[in-house]
Amino acid sequence: MLKVGFIEQQMQIMADAVGHAMGKDRLAYEMTDPYRNEAANDLNQRLENLLADGKINEAENLLFDAVQNDAQVDHDYLRVALDFYMKMDDYTDDYLALCHFSRQEIMDGWAEITKLF
Repeated sequence: MLKVGFIEQQMQIMADAVGHAMGKDRLAYEMTDPYRNEAANDLNQRLENLLADGKINEAENLLFDAVQNDAQVDHDYLRVALDFYMKMDDYTDDYLALCHFSRQEIMDGWAEITKLF
């Protein structure tokens, strides 16, 4: 449990730092210009739809595929990824179990995605 708590702290610190650098209290991906980064906007929308349907595994796979395969990965993708993991971290353990996902998988995914950036 100590390891999970430490990683959750690191997630929050990184999200706060990125959010602060962007002049925001809490980091959340916001589509400010629909034409600025259409790929990141599309990815964010697809992730939100999958999360709303409880398809967490599919959403995480989509995120990793996009980050690993898109030549235009930039800070918008990082914001999408941070927002994605912060949203999942807000889910209850019961909801995660219902979606066949775990808090440990959130932490593992977070650690992997930060390595890619």
